[in-house]
Amino acid sequence: MIRLDDGQKGIVAQSGPELRIVYNDRGEERIALKSERWIREAIEPGPLREEEQVLVALHADRALRAYERNEPLKSWEQVHAATEPYDEGLFDVIIAYLMNRKTRPATEG
Repeated sequence: MIRLDDGQKGIVAQSGPELRIVYNDRGEERIALKSERWIREAIEPGPLREEEQVLVALHADRALRAYERNEPLKSWEQVHAATEPYDEGLFDVIIAYLMNRKTRPATEG
C-alpha cells in the first residue's frame, strides 16, 4: 500500500480484531490512522519468459481437450513443457499473443 500524501509504503496487517495498514517510520512500526488515504501499490506485470508462455498455452490447451472430450480437467496435475499439444493451432495463437502482448499496469483499488 502507498499513502497518497507522501508516498510512504505500508502493508495490511491484523491489529486486534480488524485489518489495518502498518508502516515503518524511523525504525518503529506504526499503525496508520483510519483517516489517511492509501492505495494499492501498482505492480506492473513484466513479459513472460519462454517457458512460462509454453506452460500458459499448455494449460489452455489441456482445458480445451478436457471440454471437447468431456473428460475431467485434472488441474492438480502438473503440465510439462515437453507435452504434445492437443490443438496445435490454439497453442500457436496463445504463444504468439503472449510474445506480442503489451504489459499493462495494475488498476488502482
